[in-house]
Amino acid sequence: MLLFYTSTLSPRIKYISRLIFQDLLGLSIRYTQDKEEYLHSTLPKINYSRDPLQSGIFLQSVNLLFESDISEQDVKSGTYKGVVTMFSTGRQSLLPFDPLAASFFLVSRYEEYMPFIADAHGRFPAKESIMYRLGTLNKPLVNAYAEILANLLEEHNPNIVFSRPTYRFYNSVDIDNAAAFLGKGIFRIIGGYMQDVLSLNFKQIGERSRSLVFGKKDPFDTFDYVLALQKKYKFSTIYFALFARMGQYDRSLTRYSTRLQRYVKGIADFCEMGIHPSYRSNENFEWLEEEITSLQRVLKKDIKKSRQHFLKIHFPSTFRNLLQLEISDDYSIGYASEHGFRAGICTPFRFYDIEQEVETPLIMHPFPFMDGTFIYYLKLSPDEALKHILEYIEIYRHYGGEFIPIWHNRIYSEKEEEWKGWNKVFEEMVKAAV
Repeated sequence: MLLFYTSTLSPRIKYISRLIFQDLLGLSIRYTQDKEEYLHSTLPKINYSRDPLQSGIFLQSVNLLFESDISEQDVKSGTYKGVVTMFSTGRQSLLPFDPLAASFFLVSRYEEYMPFIADAHGRFPAKESIMYRLGTLNKPLVNAYAEILANLLEEHNPNIVFSRPTYRFYNSVDIDNAAAFLGKGIFRIIGGYMQDVLSLNFKQIGERSRSLVFGKKDPFDTFDYVLALQKKYKFSTIYFALFARMGQYDRSLTRYSTRLQRYVKGIADFCEMGIHPSYRSNENFEWLEEEITSLQRVLKKDIKKSRQHFLKIHFPSTFRNLLQLEISDDYSIGYASEHGFRAGICTPFRFYDIEQEVETPLIMHPFPFMDGTFIYYLKLSPDEALKHILEYIEIYRHYGGEFIPIWHNRIYSEKEEEWKGWNKVFEEMVKAAV
């Protein structure tokens, strides 16, 4: 039991203190605003306020968690025992920064509620983030702050017992395009052949013909490859299916395609299946509802998991829409262009809606990288990427994180030149992660 004193018990304080002390350190919390109760208690205790009380651990607070609006924050940074810190405080505090305010700022994605210069897809760019600017995007600062607090509590309470999260690994695969050639309808097939002829891509013409004319398996149908590795190494995979109308950035088979329906049903017999909301549905609630309902109808089961196509998210509207449609778990928190920890954390956490000042039941599962980050954005070789991947696995193991990288079904085909060698990376990652 931890006694937590604060002058005002705001929703923000309750949210972040439960995340840090209950979820990450396994401590139950008793809150008090009574100074006398705090001073006379023999429990491990923290004073989170502006004034020291000559007892327990004094963490001097900044204003962020006592506010109820959204405004520009003065995020003064520093370092403490090699860890980058934010929201520096005075000398009386036992820590030179406010770890609760810093953690809330990161996991709530406070900075994404503020005006920012969006990328071409309307997304919050990694380079706009405070963690990128401080050069610490590759470290889960919230987990590091929880470890600092655990060490501080242990110094003052040698008999205290923590219960930290257990490391877990799940593979995840986005089905952005279920087929390279098959099931696309006569006009798309003819258009594909014409494009191949105009570009003199005779190799592609041969591959297309082998699938369409001679019945060879479509290159993007890579489920058997993943399933074989699952059986070999004993891990689980969550698939996220794009199940939408055709659009500029939604180029898979349409949800009316019998081939796509058979494909996702076959996968769902062995793996969990979630929705991959289309690019356009992010701004159209009716389309999002339509996509989820259609997938549920085909699979004859409820869909509770989601990851946004193109990682196209807006705070808080994207997640309010998911909650309204009874999605319980989202896997979109990460960047396309950079690897690292978008929310500064490697463990699941609940979505906090800052505009409504409420902790929601939606569980956010952050990811550290996707295959396309290394291939398309950073243009790393498979060997260069593997070094980063192995480093992330060690970080997740250290903090008891939930390691969920993103792969795409088409990459497993190694059909294109830039995809070659990535199956070896995938298997090496799996061997290190299980």
